[in-house]
Amino acid sequence: MDKRFVAVIILALIVYFCNLGGNSVYILDEAKNAECAREMMARGDLVVPTFNGDLRTDKPVLHYYFMMISYAVFGVSAFGARFFSAVCGVLLVVVVYRGVQRILNSDVAFFSSLILLGSVQLAVQFHLAVPDPYLILFMTICLFSFFYGYHFDRRYLLLCYASSALGFLTKGIIAAALPGLIVFIYLITIKELRWSLVYKLRLAQGILIFFLVSLPWYLAVWFATKGEWIRGFFIDHNLQRYTTTMEGHHGFPLAPFVILLVALLPFSVFILQAVHLAIKEWQQYRFLSFCLTVCAVISIFFSFSKTILPSYPAPAIPFLAIIMGHYVSRLEIDSLRVRPGVRISLVVNFFICAALPIAGYWFLDADAQTEGISYVAAIFLVLPIGSLLGGYYFQKGKISSMIYSWTASWILLVVMFFYWAYPKIDQMNPVTQSIPMITQLKETHHLVGYRRFNPAFIFQLESAVPVINSVDELNVLLSKNRKVMVITRYQYLEDFRRHDSLKIIFRAKDLFERTETVVLAN
Repeated sequence: MDKRFVAVIILALIVYFCNLGGNSVYILDEAKNAECAREMMARGDLVVPTFNGDLRTDKPVLHYYFMMISYAVFGVSAFGARFFSAVCGVLLVVVVYRGVQRILNSDVAFFSSLILLGSVQLAVQFHLAVPDPYLILFMTICLFSFFYGYHFDRRYLLLCYASSALGFLTKGIIAAALPGLIVFIYLITIKELRWSLVYKLRLAQGILIFFLVSLPWYLAVWFATKGEWIRGFFIDHNLQRYTTTMEGHHGFPLAPFVILLVALLPFSVFILQAVHLAIKEWQQYRFLSFCLTVCAVISIFFSFSKTILPSYPAPAIPFLAIIMGHYVSRLEIDSLRVRPGVRISLVVNFFICAALPIAGYWFLDADAQTEGISYVAAIFLVLPIGSLLGGYYFQKGKISSMIYSWTASWILLVVMFFYWAYPKIDQMNPVTQSIPMITQLKETHHLVGYRRFNPAFIFQLESAVPVINSVDELNVLLSKNRKVMVITRYQYLEDFRRHDSLKIIFRAKDLFERTETVVLAN
């Protein structure tokens, strides 16, 4: 039995499942996805996604299916919504370990997996009820299958097309377009782009598999919504997201590169050395060339996007981890460790780790909702300790121990964050604070939402909240109902001035947002 593989799986289970259901579903995207799956399950509808009873065109359907399966087993809950996201994290580590072990060697596989497990960004993403964990997994399987199928066993090419189709059902055209672009550029770089590839890549069979897997639901939702879902998703949530800034998430040209470097701390301090080594040895190890192509294509593609989120370039993270895992494995066995650049990287790592507790304290203290619990930033103190311990082992020539120290400190940070720090922060969010009161009053009051409000209320209440959008509608509502409760935002309070009977019964700032949640009742 491969003991290192078993150790990696155990660590993956710890990292991605730690306190998975212990914190509320509060983040906007997570709340909308979790509620959409709940509504589809409640209606017994496998075709049309809805949120609060309205058509939701943001994402395709596959992750909703997984959530519905989980709800059926674990109940409608935060754990149920996130269960398969965590499973995706564990499977990603398995795919990377076994794939790299087969293509390169066991040492690179082990270190690449440790680098993935030390990524706080991945740990957070695999704790969320969003489609990104599924996309990262399916794209990784797709790209690994292409490389292995093209160079070693053509049967794997069919898995490449099938996983791309599953990605297409998860996040849309990006799951097919990006792998296609990566493969095209890779074949150009190795000078093998020719017409005979149509046969070698099993293109006809692949296209058939892709459409057999993905097309039935897209056709079903087309007919069920008379094309409205297709238009909303492909135009509003694909084309417009790329060409215009949406929801305030403005991108800049180098954003994906910065995101990837931050995502793979602490080992990204070796990025220059790792990329240099991969370029130097790309002819000897073609898989390194492929990994470089994956990272470059994804990063450059999203550099031109007008909307950017940390999750966008995340499918490149496993391949950048492999590039760094290759470097770290070499660092352990040859003279690379005595080069001045390595010592500089260790110093950079220490200063980053030392700055994070200060930055975390400042960030929490600057927000009115969390200033009273800014002490939880103390969890970041494990990072400079791990960095110093790693430096000590480096001086002793124990490179493996240095890597273990760094990885352990970042994994410990993740565990403390989800079990201790985040639960304290989560208790400060206005949805968690007001839900008991709203649930109690809901028995006697007619509950509505006015214009915009936090979508987490709908998932927490497990029922639709009727929305009114104008003062006239509010007047009609009040004339028909003696007892009314309204969830809204502070910015809309001016609309309630004429209605003295409605009093503010709850008001609190949304976590890390400029908005305030307000609840009124008479």
